[in-house]
Amino acid sequence: MHRQENEDGTSGSNPAMTDIEPLELTPTAWSILGFLSLHPRSGYEIREAAKRSVRMFWGISDGQLYPQLKVLESLQLIEAPQGAEGPRARQRWHLTDKGRIALRQWLAAPSAPIQIRDENLVKFLFASREGPEMIVNLIRERRASFEWMLKTIQEIQPGSSWDRPEDVSSLPVPSMLKQYGTAYVQMVLDWCNEAESQLLSLSLNESQTEEEQP
Repeated sequence: MHRQENEDGTSGSNPAMTDIEPLELTPTAWSILGFLSLHPRSGYEIREAAKRSVRMFWGISDGQLYPQLKVLESLQLIEAPQGAEGPRARQRWHLTDKGRIALRQWLAAPSAPIQIRDENLVKFLFASREGPEMIVNLIRERRASFEWMLKTIQEIQPGSSWDRPEDVSSLPVPSMLKQYGTAYVQMVLDWCNEAESQLLSLSLNESQTEEEQP
């Protein structure tokens, strides 16, 4: 059967297909489809793209990357038109028409409620009766973590892997996402500074009160 190659690098035997059954895929699998929707990539290139972008807020497991590529291939959501090109890390995967439809359905579906697992904040709550020193240490731990995150975000070059036509035809979403990340991290750092200042002020007042007592 003749397979038509589309301008964006996707292909499929049934370009007229408009709908498929909703799929239950892993976060790693959805990330793979998303990255391949931009342009064909090898497994290694997908992993590097994830490190530059979604790893801080959306799971993509290195251990599951290549197994999930095989799962997506078996579901006919992706394909490697040129076959194996040397090591599997260099095999370039393309999104099929079916894969693009599945990705579009996922994008249009309601997102799961945001859940944040943050051990530092839980400790912050339960340390409230342990005195200001322990709480200040937790704040400083949090600040150091978010300073690292800010440095990491600032080093990201949005759309650095896109060629000129891809860049021209795209909305400035990668840059907007970087701006969001920077603003969020800066907000947390501002909170850390204010919270530490407040606690140190309370501690100083308590010490002065104790010294003034007869």
